[in-house]
Amino acid sequence: MAPATVVNYIADLRAFLRWSEESNHGDRSPLILDIRDIQRYRSFLQETKQHAPATINRRLQALRKFYGFAVTEGWIQKNPAERISLLSENASPRSRHLSAADVSRLLEAVRRGRPRWVVRDWAIIQVFLGAGLKLSELTELHVSDVHIDVDQPALHVSGDLDHSSRVIPLETDVCDALRAYLSARKGAPGVEHLFVNRDGRPLSTRSVQRLLRHYAREAELDDLTTQALRYVYARSVFERSGDLKRVTELLGHRHVATTIRYLRPSSPQGMHNDIDNQMDS
Repeated sequence: MAPATVVNYIADLRAFLRWSEESNHGDRSPLILDIRDIQRYRSFLQETKQHAPATINRRLQALRKFYGFAVTEGWIQKNPAERISLLSENASPRSRHLSAADVSRLLEAVRRGRPRWVVRDWAIIQVFLGAGLKLSELTELHVSDVHIDVDQPALHVSGDLDHSSRVIPLETDVCDALRAYLSARKGAPGVEHLFVNRDGRPLSTRSVQRLLRHYAREAELDDLTTQALRYVYARSVFERSGDLKRVTELLGHRHVATTIRYLRPSSPQGMHNDIDNQMDS
């Protein structure tokens, strides 16, 4: 294989090993993982990391190659990644695009939610829409990352392996939602995470996914994902600024080309033209 392909496969395997160690598999060799573990990894890449389908499929293909090699070497008997289905690289319209009416229906569903959780859940949805965070970034926010009583309110988002640390300016709606939530927040002793559950412990990515699914059903928005809310933010920033580099910076992308691939599938034709013009310039 080409040297670049070898480098990519090794990088993909290292990412898989990190996930395996950080999940419940730290004391298990990757050679004894089964198809259910690979399915959980695919879900992690899709729902928590929110990688593009093409990226997820490449990583799954790397696992197929690795486990195929392990079978050939006699280390294992079956390839647990061989029958894992790849993702369609044509995302559903709902996962890519929310109209203004869709967003209004979603927000109305949150307003009608359980009184005990309305303030928290409203803040969560507002942060997704008004800061464009990934799911894993939202659940890792700390109270100290919120700066709303200053001249330029902002969120500080810590970087990970895929995204750079960045500061995201906040509009009034997001500040109001966070201020109300912080007044009502009851975290357990020592818990600095911003969003917490009923026990005061950090809110998990699965819990956020469940609450979004609940409100999506109430709003009759099938196939709604947290990534769709990130798309809303990205489009909004580009429509206001017309600056692809600014969108790249606020999303935490490393390259403008990534932002272009991110925006174009979910944008109307007029925005396509604006994006293309910036590409040409």
